[in-house]
Amino acid sequence: MSRRPAPMGEYEDRRNARIRRLREQREGPVRRRRRVEPLLLVAWIAGSIALLAFLLVFGFTTFFAPRVMAWVEDNPGAIEHGLVEDFVQWYNPEILADEAASSEQRRVTITVEQGATDTSIGQLLLEQGLIKSEIAFQYAVITSGREGTLAAGVFDLSPTLRPSQIVAALQGQAFGEVTSVTIREGLRLEEVVAAFAASEMTMNMEEFAALLQAPPADILNEFDFLADLPAGRSLEGYILPETLEYEISGENAKPRAVVRRLLTEFGASLTQEIRDGIAAKGLSIDEAVIIASIVEREAVIDEERPRIAAVYTNRFLQPENPQTVGLLNADPTLQYGLTTGEQRPVGHPFLSEGGGTLAVDEWGAVNWWPQLQVSGGEVPLDESLLGFQTYTRPGLPPMPIAAPRIGSIQAVATAPLEEGYLFFVAGCPNGTRDGSHYFSTTLDEHNGNIARANEECAGQ
Repeated sequence: MSRRPAPMGEYEDRRNARIRRLREQREGPVRRRRRVEPLLLVAWIAGSIALLAFLLVFGFTTFFAPRVMAWVEDNPGAIEHGLVEDFVQWYNPEILADEAASSEQRRVTITVEQGATDTSIGQLLLEQGLIKSEIAFQYAVITSGREGTLAAGVFDLSPTLRPSQIVAALQGQAFGEVTSVTIREGLRLEEVVAAFAASEMTMNMEEFAALLQAPPADILNEFDFLADLPAGRSLEGYILPETLEYEISGENAKPRAVVRRLLTEFGASLTQEIRDGIAAKGLSIDEAVIIASIVEREAVIDEERPRIAAVYTNRFLQPENPQTVGLLNADPTLQYGLTTGEQRPVGHPFLSEGGGTLAVDEWGAVNWWPQLQVSGGEVPLDESLLGFQTYTRPGLPPMPIAAPRIGSIQAVATAPLEEGYLFFVAGCPNGTRDGSHYFSTTLDEHNGNIARANEECAGQ
């Protein structure tokens, strides 16, 4: 049985429908792949990049960066290269901080040899505990524009100084900061030096001490009150007790400048009235300063200073007086001579050449004024120091023994010599040792005062 062929139009419709179905079957997945596969690819690439970045960062910070940092620490001068600086700023910026090594105030003397490099200087500073990081020091050198210009010489530094301050100090430059130094009344020269050594000043203390112990002629000639200073004498007694501010570093902090300032302060306080009073007593300025230095160590109450000065001045000016025969009988001069002989500070003018053994760094740790253990006349002194044995040698000691305040020098200028005082002894009024003394003009009266003081001070 035969089938009639479908009309041509119907055939075309079926064929086109079949083609569309095939096309849809073929194109449908393609369109879906075009929508999905690029996203997957992008995600895959992004994930790969992120993983790679993580591995790179992790590997760099964990393994590579520490090795780079170790290399920079071994080559601190490399910080001058921008790339190295950028790395350090990123990885360990704290190491570049301009911070002091510690808060411990101590003096460290370093010697920078001629031709020393910035790197070798940094190594020296680190070895001495003056900086925490060579890199920080090199960074301070570079940022200050002082590469290769640090000076050779001897410097006194402290771990309390910041790297930038140390760089300035090594060039003798001021960095705008000051420190206070207090010189107390009655300090001997070694104690004065120790007071400066305990400060933040960067001047070399050995050079400073040498200038005080053996002042050069050009300094002596600047000040008229030193005109009659005997040859070979130190500036003992000519340093005024006071508190002054000094630049930590720079031209004004150098030893010569500081010595000149100290002498200028002394000269400004030595008024014409005081000078005239000293001359009226028949004394030279140096003799007055010697007496004032003893008064400073003896007096406790200000009102008594002129009378104590009168006792010593009368004894000095009356060598023929049978009661005193020119002997000062001053315990402080014995203390001075005794500790000088025992400690033998380097550079002391009355010690034999090469005899000094106590270095400048040790001067601040000594008790320079111990109580005498025997009576005055029995205190043994070295032959070169016998001039300080004022119980057996008449006249003044060969030099001042301490730094007198201007009030003690004025006490010498205004001492009531006419009252005839030759003796004094510490008393205990109402059973209390208050620093006061009993004064007398005769030995008999003095012995009575001694008995009175012993009775009052029993148990003190």
